[in-house]
Amino acid sequence: MRQSCAVMFVSQKQSPRWYFPRLWRLKNRPLAAPLTTKPDGMNGKLIDRLVAAGVFLYALVIYLLTMAETAPFWDSGEFIASVYRLQVMHPPGAPFYILLGRFFTFLAPLFGGVSPEPVAFSVNLISVLGSAVTVVLTHLVIVRLVRIWKGTPETWSGVDRLSANAGGVIGALAFAVTDSFWFNAVEAEVYALSMLFTALVVWLILRWREATLDEEAALRARGEHPFGLKADRYLLLIAYLFGLAIGVHLLNLLALFFVALVVFFTKVDREDWTPLRRWIGIAVAGVVAAVIFFAVYPGIIQWLPSVADAMGSPTLFFLLLVALVTTGVVVTQRRRMPIANLAMLSLAVILLGYSTYGIILVRSAADPPIDLNDPETGEAFVSYLKREQYGSTPLLFGANYDPQTGQVGRYRTNPVTGQVLVDEEGFPEVEEEFLPRRWSQEPSHLAVYRQYTSDWDFFWSYQLGHMYVRYFMWQFAGKASDVQDSPWISGIGPDVQTVAFRSPSERASRNVYFGLPLLLGLIGMAFHFIRDWRRAFAVLILFLVTGIGIILYLNQPPNQPRERDYSYVASFFAFSLWIGLGATGLLELATDALKEQAASMRKGVAGAMALVLFLAVPGLMLTQNFDDHDRSGRRLASDFARNMLESTAPNAIIFTNGDNDTYPLWYLQDVMGVRRDVRVVNLSLLNTAWYIQQLKEQWALDSPPIPMTLSDDEIANIRPAYNYQPTDITLPVNPERFVDETIRELADTTGIGSSMTWRLEGRPFGGERRLLYVSDLASLSIIQENARQGWPRPIYFASTVASDSELNLQPFFQDEGLARRVLPFRTDGGPDGRVVPEISLRRFANYQFRGLADPDVYYDQNSRNMGDTYRRVFAAAAVGMVEQGRTEEARALLQRVNEEVSPEVIPPSYLSLILTAQAYEAMGDTAGVVNTLKPMAEDYAINALESARTTAQQDEAAQYIRFIQIAYMRTQAYDAASEFYDRIAEATNDPSFRITPEELRREAETALAPAPVDEGS
Repeated sequence: MRQSCAVMFVSQKQSPRWYFPRLWRLKNRPLAAPLTTKPDGMNGKLIDRLVAAGVFLYALVIYLLTMAETAPFWDSGEFIASVYRLQVMHPPGAPFYILLGRFFTFLAPLFGGVSPEPVAFSVNLISVLGSAVTVVLTHLVIVRLVRIWKGTPETWSGVDRLSANAGGVIGALAFAVTDSFWFNAVEAEVYALSMLFTALVVWLILRWREATLDEEAALRARGEHPFGLKADRYLLLIAYLFGLAIGVHLLNLLALFFVALVVFFTKVDREDWTPLRRWIGIAVAGVVAAVIFFAVYPGIIQWLPSVADAMGSPTLFFLLLVALVTTGVVVTQRRRMPIANLAMLSLAVILLGYSTYGIILVRSAADPPIDLNDPETGEAFVSYLKREQYGSTPLLFGANYDPQTGQVGRYRTNPVTGQVLVDEEGFPEVEEEFLPRRWSQEPSHLAVYRQYTSDWDFFWSYQLGHMYVRYFMWQFAGKASDVQDSPWISGIGPDVQTVAFRSPSERASRNVYFGLPLLLGLIGMAFHFIRDWRRAFAVLILFLVTGIGIILYLNQPPNQPRERDYSYVASFFAFSLWIGLGATGLLELATDALKEQAASMRKGVAGAMALVLFLAVPGLMLTQNFDDHDRSGRRLASDFARNMLESTAPNAIIFTNGDNDTYPLWYLQDVMGVRRDVRVVNLSLLNTAWYIQQLKEQWALDSPPIPMTLSDDEIANIRPAYNYQPTDITLPVNPERFVDETIRELADTTGIGSSMTWRLEGRPFGGERRLLYVSDLASLSIIQENARQGWPRPIYFASTVASDSELNLQPFFQDEGLARRVLPFRTDGGPDGRVVPEISLRRFANYQFRGLADPDVYYDQNSRNMGDTYRRVFAAAAVGMVEQGRTEEARALLQRVNEEVSPEVIPPSYLSLILTAQAYEAMGDTAGVVNTLKPMAEDYAINALESARTTAQQDEAAQYIRFIQIAYMRTQAYDAASEFYDRIAEATNDPSFRITPEELRREAETALAPAPVDEGS
């Protein structure tokens, strides 16, 4: 039928001029493979649909079994809170996700019996459902790619259908259980929904290709010329999805390059072209795709709001824009300009999808508690879209690291005089380099830059090797552990053991696939290029732009706070297509080798081989990854947030540090209604003027605005204080007004005077210089105004805040659990502050530790670290209680945390072990000290000693060893000390370290013996 249609088309007269015949003609188009086998007698479409349904249900069940039932750490708490109350999340926002999430929250009452936090469960369900649909779309895409060289399913034999569907199943289900995609699939985040848009666009453009070929063949058969193909509806739908996807995440736009290549090979490419002409055409298609990409981003997304703001009347601008687009659609339709008409319609639907950003302006104007960047004006909205709060990253040109000076930026000099050139404002001019890779001026980043010989070394070794290739191998070869910067492994060859597995979670985080998914994907890539190099090239481009392309764009500095593998899932999706095609290719090769055999035998061999491939790739990946991707039963983030809020007095202000000690608090307050009287002040956001202004002017739930000494003008122009000179700060105190239930009734207040004074040192900033960040200036202003008003609101620093952000106020701290209160008089209680037993016990009585003693619940490294915080907090409180004679209550605290935060589930860190040992030492409990330090603290010390490669590492190991030795000697645990020395001797292969308990006892007695008295003096 296709061949007869082609013959009829050639005989037709040429298209009219308006139709661009060179772009649209289909002469010499490669046709589908002719029918060479007997079609499958069964209902093929029914089989295909049942297989696809099975793929969807398989993925859905996996994700439902492993989904997070509450709010996890990182951004999910912010997303759920923003969705629940239609608030403005961090830039550049996700308005479509917010609208969709709000709809899902209406389903929360249905999940009351499933999750203790049904709103969080319902929002997490978006990712679950979206990911399951993505998996089935992956299957359908693989089958579509197979159809391009096999022909339409109506021509398939039973073996053909089996190999195509088996490839789709194996590739899709392998992708379903890849490390990064599965992680995104079970929590409230935008990446799962963004991946759904990407998979949908890829599937739709393949549908468009097939529909276009069929429709044009039918039109040629009738001697007609199309004005606008019905199949172009797919292109309009794709354009609309791009517009909607902008309101989820911008990663979806990268699929545009895949779309462009499929369109080029379908509409433009000719079989009679020379290779040079074809590659020129491919390059032109890439340029066109790039132009469209930049027209959308930053063109539509950032430029249009900027122009609207510049006009002074955004409403008028957008009315004019709608009129222009509408006119363009009508004119191109009437003048029969199909390409221009399609372009105008595409622009219209992209703008329609982009219009979801209107909710950001509307909701920001309502001043919700979460209103990041406050984008209610045109200027603020543009800044929000540009993510200006995060700073700028140089892409093509910028200042770069100079190995000669050890700093970023090389000053431009006069070539004759050698004098440094300055700009109009008097600042030195800095030379810009092409593609700068080492651009960050953070001192910690500069220290890392020195370890690389050049920019290319940093790019290949860190940005590409460490921040992409390592993640790629995690998906398809294996992963050593969940510890930050963990390497990839395959399970073949020498074992790479970088950490000691001390808990079920740590053991679960080690996954090996023996490189089988990688091998099958490489086979699929080769097979795809052999069978259909055009679509294979399109998949390759998708793989590269969503992987290496993102690496080039992000230009990441070192010392990332978390792994960034979630950004490259679309690249892993592209490779998973080749896994499926590899399975299909192997099945084809096997059945072709048996072409002389009966059809039933060929089908049986193909079925058995498909089963083996399924078990070897997606089956193995499922069994390896299930335990460390299971979020069910984990309540840590919610409980940690609740416990931190319950550590504060009524109407408190609490300074928090980053995402994990802020977003869960927002979630608890906004969604669960917990302690809405507490005002959470995030120190990271406190570096921005808009956030300081919000704190000063706006209520947040039940918390009134925060007074501060800074005026509005001072806030608008606030800058870091460079070259800060240490200064004594004095604040007024009115003892009669300073009253609070935890101070007046429970604590000693005899130290309250008429003022408090301390020295604000500032932060080290290279050499002798000191620095105060904007957050330091703002938090100091808040404390100063609170003092001026008589300390009406208790002020706390979260226990997770770094010491250099605490304004040197440690001598004024009172330890109240997960928060340290600032008192207007010296407490001198150490870095955590003094302990008031009644206050500590009151705070701890409300703490929850759900699941922290359950070995069946998986806790990743971040969760383990957060859970271990409880030990440090309880140990510090126990020491304070012992000092006040409350030994038994202190012992009960340590026993409680040991039972509820099981060491077998949440392994203690070296620091928490040391603090716990100190608490037992203060009690005089030798057995407690020994049981605490053996074997875990000793293991830390021995491992540090054995792995030390530098002088600094050796010094650190020596400090570990020294503390343990001193603890044993002070508590007279000579047997334990002797055994520890034996371990050191074995680790160093130096028997001189061995010493008996009796020798240690004599040394201790000698050291403690009184010095002889000189009778002649």
